[in-house]
Amino acid sequence: MNDDQPHFRLNPGAYGRSLEPSTDPCDACRRPCVWKYAGSLYSTKDPTICARCIADGSVAKLLKGERFSFHDIEIDDAAPALEIELLQRTPGVSCFNPFEWPVLDTKPLAFIGYGEDEVILTDRAAQDAIKAAFEELEWEYEPGTPTPYALVFREIDGDRYRAVIDLD
Repeated sequence: MNDDQPHFRLNPGAYGRSLEPSTDPCDACRRPCVWKYAGSLYSTKDPTICARCIADGSVAKLLKGERFSFHDIEIDDAAPALEIELLQRTPGVSCFNPFEWPVLDTKPLAFIGYGEDEVILTDRAAQDAIKAAFEELEWEYEPGTPTPYALVFREIDGDRYRAVIDLD
């Protein structure tokens, strides 16, 4: 991948979701965005930001020490450096409500898609995770059924999955 399209290991599918093609200038680096952040930024400011500046941490410099996040989530038991990577250097995930981001062994899991995405519908482990998450709510779920309410996560360096049910 080139410098204009950095990889986000905690949200590898951000391009086309929360990052969109754009020639608008980035407020942090002043260069054309190439990939502009189109998601929510939880901050008192609303700058135009490119994928490069999210990945390299330049957004924090632009916001001059202000507390900010690209996510409206709770995160518990994550290693501090990984928590910062998720909150301030990873494009946000579109959701209906704040939710608890899954963490295993102090590592946040990577968001891999929604329960209505074709790749999720055909992934047996992802379907099992969705079913387990619905069962925790004491709701029925038929694997393979599209649902916009499931957010699916997988370990960065492993095969464990978790799903979060985000009802509107």
